[in-house]
Amino acid sequence: MKVGIIVDELSFNSGIGRYVNELITGLNKKGIYAERVFVKKIDRPYGDVINHVFRLPYTVLKTSSKYDILHATTPITGLSCIFIKKSPKVVTYHDLTSFLYNDSGSKLHVKISSSLFLKVGKYCDRIISVSSQTKEEIVEHIEIPDEKITVVNLGIDDRFKPINRDERDYYIIGYLGALVKRKSVDFLINSFHLLKRNHPEINIKLVIWGEKNFEYHNLIELAKQLNISVEFMGIASEKNIVEIYNSFDIFVLPSMWEGFALPILEAQKCGIPVIVRENAHIPYEVRKYCLISGSEEDLAEKLYLYLTNPILREETIRNGFNYSKKFTWNKMVDETITVYNDVLSKYPIKKR
Repeated sequence: MKVGIIVDELSFNSGIGRYVNELITGLNKKGIYAERVFVKKIDRPYGDVINHVFRLPYTVLKTSSKYDILHATTPITGLSCIFIKKSPKVVTYHDLTSFLYNDSGSKLHVKISSSLFLKVGKYCDRIISVSSQTKEEIVEHIEIPDEKITVVNLGIDDRFKPINRDERDYYIIGYLGALVKRKSVDFLINSFHLLKRNHPEINIKLVIWGEKNFEYHNLIELAKQLNISVEFMGIASEKNIVEIYNSFDIFVLPSMWEGFALPILEAQKCGIPVIVRENAHIPYEVRKYCLISGSEEDLAEKLYLYLTNPILREETIRNGFNYSKKFTWNKMVDETITVYNDVLSKYPIKKR
C-alpha cells in the first residue's frame, strides 16, 4: 500500500505535525509506504490562501495517481479531494474551531477554512475524527452521516513520564498552550489572584508557556492590574516539554473548547494532575480523570484543596497516569490502517 499524506508545511512543528510524524513513521514501520505531499510556505500577502486553494491542490492532483490512497491530515489541506474522483480519499478532522469558533487568522482565510469544513468531508470516502466530540459536531453542523466517520484517538509519546525533581518550598500552577482568546488564560490569572488573596500563607507561582503574541500583552497587562507576579516563559520547545510538565504541581487548562486537548494526557502521563472547567467542550474520553472547577472563585479554592491535600492529590495523579497509558500512537496507526483497508476494499485494485 502507498499512502500520500497531504499536509501543511506550517504544521510540521505543531500538534498536527506531531500527529503527521507519528502516522508516517508508524505506517512505514508496519511495511506501508507513506510520504508527505506538501508545498513550501510562501512569504507574501495571503500566502496561506494561495497555498491551500491553488498550489497544494495542484500538487496533489498532479501526483495522486502514484498512491493507492490519499489522506488529507486536515480539511484545509484537502481541497484537492473535491476534484479527485478515482482515488480513495480520507480526511482527518481534529476539531471544528475555524468553522464554529475562530479568534485568529485573516478574515479571508477564515472564510475559506469554513467553506472547506463544509465541503471536503462530503467528497472523501471516510472521515477520521480524533475524538467522539468532534464526530458529534461533524454530524450536527456539517450533516455528514454517522457511519462515514470513524473515531481514532491521538496517542501519547513514551517520552512523557514522571521524572525526579529537586525539593522546593513552593508550588507551581502551570499552563502550556496557545495564548488566544478561546483558551481563556485570563480566567486562570484571575483565579490565581483570588488564590493569592484568600490564602496568602501558601507559597505559589503561576507559570505560563505560550507564544508571545497580541493576547500575551493583554495577559501581562491583566497581571499588572491585579498586582500579581506571573511568569511568562514564551514558547515551549519540544526538546524541553517533558521537563516543563514535570516542573508543574498542577496543570490548568482553562479553555472552553478543545478538539482533543492532547496536553491533558501528556501532563497526566508525567504524573501531573489536571484541572479543566465545568461545561468546557473537551472530549469526555480525554477529560475523564481531570479535576473539575466552576467559577474563578471555585477554581481558586479547588487549586488550594488539591495542592494542600496529599491524599486527594495522589489519588488524582494515579488515576490520570494509569488512564493516559491507554492512548498510544501505535494504536492510532493500527486503527488508521483499518480505515484505509475498509476504504480500499470498495475500489478496484490498482495495476502497477
